[in-house]
Amino acid sequence: MDNKNNTIHVGALLFILNGIIYLLGEFIAAMGTGFPLGEVYSKHFISSLGVYPYLVVDGVPNGFSKLAILMNIDFVVTGIVFLIAYYLLIFEKVRVRKLGTLLILTPLVFAIGSVLVGLYQGGVPSEDGLHGLGARLSFSGGNFTALLSGVALFRENKKYAVVSIVLGIIGLISAGFMNNAINNNLSDVVAIYERMTVYPITLWQLMTGIVFFKKK
Repeated sequence: MDNKNNTIHVGALLFILNGIIYLLGEFIAAMGTGFPLGEVYSKHFISSLGVYPYLVVDGVPNGFSKLAILMNIDFVVTGIVFLIAYYLLIFEKVRVRKLGTLLILTPLVFAIGSVLVGLYQGGVPSEDGLHGLGARLSFSGGNFTALLSGVALFRENKKYAVVSIVLGIIGLISAGFMNNAINNNLSDVVAIYERMTVYPITLWQLMTGIVFFKKK
């Protein structure tokens, strides 16, 4: 196996592991709350799992997540590994195409956003601004990466491209619904819309890793 194939192999594995570890980390942090999992996933923001027990934040039960540090590490690792995997696996394929310039930026935007979400806590006055910025960057950067990668690679793998585009669109539309729910205090659905914004990015990583791993 030559160096190029080795690079693609590593990138594919990183995407697969990154998606699995993110979902597993969130699940373990959710288990650490002691609340019913259905309630955690449907009623509480993902970032609520990263609120440290000593912090008092509106909308987050006191001492909600005993494993907040795990969730925050999960956010940071997800952003960094996403960026590394993307440049190892896909960027070589799209950098000379029309969308190449955009696709230099979108995974970087996602990575910066995800790291900010892990480092700064939502609802804490001194940190909320950077946390909110990070959330918006990660939502937009991740879903646009999926969508634009699908467009750029359409001729190479149409099935993969269509699913990538659909996932990106679902994520971006869900982000709009989430923003509307926040602005109108629709607390019963906002956490669901948030996960419909985030999980397409995770699914895209898993799909991308599997598709390119099998290919090689």
